[in-house]
Amino acid sequence: MKHIFFLLLFIISVNTVFSLNAVEENKASLNFSSNQLSQKSGIKLNNNWQFYWKQLVSPKDIQEKIPLDTVNLTSWTNYLDNNSEHLPSLGYATYRLNFSIPKKRPRTSLYLPRINASSKIWINGVFITEIGRVGTSKTTTLHRKFTKIIPLETNETHFEIVIQVANFYHRKGGITKPIILGEDDLISEKKSIQNMVDMFFIGSFSFVGLLFLVFYLFLWNKDQAILYFSLMCIALSYHTLNQRYAPLSKIFEDINWVFLAKSEYISTYVIGLTASLFFDLILKNFVHKWYAKSILYILIVFTLFQIVLPAPYFTQLISPFLIFMLLNIGYMFIITIKSIIKKSKISKLLLINIVLAIFIFLGNIIFYLDKNEIALIYIKLGYILVFLLISMLLLQRFSISFHRLEKANFKGVKQRQEIIAQTKELSEVNLKLTENLKLLKNNNEELDDFNHIVSHDLKTPLISVYTLTSFIEEDLKEKMDNNIKSHIIMIKDVVSKMEDSINGLLEYSKIAKGNKSKETFSINKTLKEIVGLINPNNNCIINLPKNDINIYTSQIELEHVFQNLIENSLKYNDKEKAIIDISVVKNDNEYLFSISDNGPGVDKEYHDKIFKIFNQLDTIDNSTGVGLAIVKKIISNNNGVINVSSEKNKGLTISFSWKI
Repeated sequence: MKHIFFLLLFIISVNTVFSLNAVEENKASLNFSSNQLSQKSGIKLNNNWQFYWKQLVSPKDIQEKIPLDTVNLTSWTNYLDNNSEHLPSLGYATYRLNFSIPKKRPRTSLYLPRINASSKIWINGVFITEIGRVGTSKTTTLHRKFTKIIPLETNETHFEIVIQVANFYHRKGGITKPIILGEDDLISEKKSIQNMVDMFFIGSFSFVGLLFLVFYLFLWNKDQAILYFSLMCIALSYHTLNQRYAPLSKIFEDINWVFLAKSEYISTYVIGLTASLFFDLILKNFVHKWYAKSILYILIVFTLFQIVLPAPYFTQLISPFLIFMLLNIGYMFIITIKSIIKKSKISKLLLINIVLAIFIFLGNIIFYLDKNEIALIYIKLGYILVFLLISMLLLQRFSISFHRLEKANFKGVKQRQEIIAQTKELSEVNLKLTENLKLLKNNNEELDDFNHIVSHDLKTPLISVYTLTSFIEEDLKEKMDNNIKSHIIMIKDVVSKMEDSINGLLEYSKIAKGNKSKETFSINKTLKEIVGLINPNNNCIINLPKNDINIYTSQIELEHVFQNLIENSLKYNDKEKAIIDISVVKNDNEYLFSISDNGPGVDKEYHDKIFKIFNQLDTIDNSTGVGLAIVKKIISNNNGVINVSSEKNKGLTISFSWKI
């Protein structure tokens, strides 16, 4: 029993000591002097905060609670729990700080920075304000973030601050920025300067962005640099407005804060995208051809992840985005300097402003990561200055483009007048052409009449002459001497030759009016049919092409050409056995044909002459001089060319092309 008694006494003693230590710790207080309060930057209440994890403790109950740790203000993910593990980003907690200030002091206030969470604040047990709604779960918590200035009681010297914080959306949990203690005037001045710069920044960029957007949509949509610049200004304006003041959360009290946060992040991506596209358009002759597409695809991926990822994962995208933009800014800087060195035709002032904008973007990223509020104010002023200068240069760019357009319009009007004059001339030419067509039609009709006359009125008398000559020959059969016989034979030959000439002339004149319908056929099959008609007894050797091909053209015309050429080769061949070789080759857009024989050949001086109508060689008898002229005309009508290769007594080769 004695041992049990002493054990209980020991436990009570130890518990009393720990309780006293906890009370003493809870009563730990910071003391500040009047000189510290008068500092221009104020006093940063960043240390000695008692931190109660997973507890929403009110001031009246806080003495009974034991804190997890005494901490500096940073993301609670940097704190360790009782198992020495880092705390998660999502959760809730209570902060407590005691401090003392002299009674004789100027009016003093607390400046609460924006917290990425909801918060509830007491000072000396008195409820001050609740930003959003603090809860123990995602459904019971309404996230909001606003700055707050809280005046302190002038008669109090000791202050206890209790802040409940709940975070269920951001990767950084808790109070991450120091609370500022300082004179009312200094804190109000700091707040006023920030508000003034913000309003000037938001107003300037909203006005410039909307002005250029309207300008692009309704006045000048030929320069996309204006569109990119306007969207960049609007996105910058919205980003600043939503980040610092979140007006939509005040208008719509129950709006989802995750939606507002995602829209803020997406506006950041839009700024990066439009700035890159603007840069690509201005310096398109220097940037890589894949630059714009690469930026577009990468930021689309960022945006899609931003939309689909839940809290707090979507907030973690800002770090890789900033790294990507740092690389992008480095590339922009190199290309801009390169264009300046190469003395591009782009305005040097515009290039210098692009360099300044690059440095401002870079400073914005660096000071954002450093959480330097004062530096960010100067960054915003730099934005305003540089973007207003770029606006002026874009207007100058528009002025130059508009001047060029006016010159182009003037030139266009002049060209239009010239076109009208030429159209008038063309109308006159068309009128003459119409008259010529009518005349041609009349001539064709006259030619048809002429053909009728030739075929009927001329051929009929010739036939009569030939018949009468035959009658005379029959009547004088027994009384004719050799002279009369030769004269009668001569008369018949002349009549026959004249009839052949008339037939050739009729055939020549009708070529253009022949059957032009096209069809596909075998060249070897067609040649066999022609050879069968011309050489039925196989008295000569006719070698057909080795490779048969199918041809798409007018079969009647091609048959006429081959029949005429083969007949000529046989008709005027002086050898015992005529030999004829035929070949065909198909190219991309034409056929090449060739017919060679072992006949007497033709001197070079007659190569062109043999294709002229009614021209014939002295050595050739019984020729009308029309056949080859007809062949040449058919080939010419099919966009082909005919050539002769021959020497006297060495055979003849006629080759011709035929368009597909």
